[in-house]
Amino acid sequence: MSADTKQGCRSWLEPAFSIVAATALHAAVWAAWLATPADPEPAETPPKLLEVSLVAAQPEAAPEPPQPQVQQPPPRPEPEPEKPAPKKPDKSKPKPKPKPKPVVRAAPEPTQDAAPVEAPATALVQANKPAPPPPAPFVEATYKAPGLHNPPTRYPRVALERRWEGRVTLRVQVMPNGSAGEIKIESSSGYGILDEATVEQVKNWRFVPARRGDRAVVSWVIVPIEYKLKR
Repeated sequence: MSADTKQGCRSWLEPAFSIVAATALHAAVWAAWLATPADPEPAETPPKLLEVSLVAAQPEAAPEPPQPQVQQPPPRPEPEPEKPAPKKPDKSKPKPKPKPKPVVRAAPEPTQDAAPVEAPATALVQANKPAPPPPAPFVEATYKAPGLHNPPTRYPRVALERRWEGRVTLRVQVMPNGSAGEIKIESSSGYGILDEATVEQVKNWRFVPARRGDRAVVSWVIVPIEYKLKR
């Protein structure tokens, strides 16, 4: 054979040999797999039989009945000590005799010839003492006498602008000469300006003093002043 022919045969035999070898290898693997025994199935365990027996329930013990309580009798009261018997009066002693009642005799009436009893000198003096004179009449002070000519109170300017109204009651001490002494605010108008203005104006007023009999005395008089705007 020529060199070309040999070379052509070699190029054909090499792939054929490869195919044969691969086929033989697959056949060997397949034969080995078939020869491997299959996994044995697990053996079935037969079911166990359970024996059940009925047992009669034991009866419960009945509760014991409550024992009756025995009440103890109340304690007996202690006997009171015997009182000694009263002593019988001794009849041998004589009873005291009752005292005789005093006899009251009426005094004999004085006869015409008997001398009269003289009264004490002190009783005669008290009988002849003159009775005290009655207290002198009291006349209260006043600010309304017609001859006083007291000017009327003036409305403060601030209170007039703000249209304040109210009533002030003063308690004025009237001196024996008719002038005003101490002045107290008996009740306020609610506005200090009205109260102060009223006190300042009443200070200059004249009063008729109170009199006890013919004598002028110090006294107090109530003076009400009302502030009211004309509508």
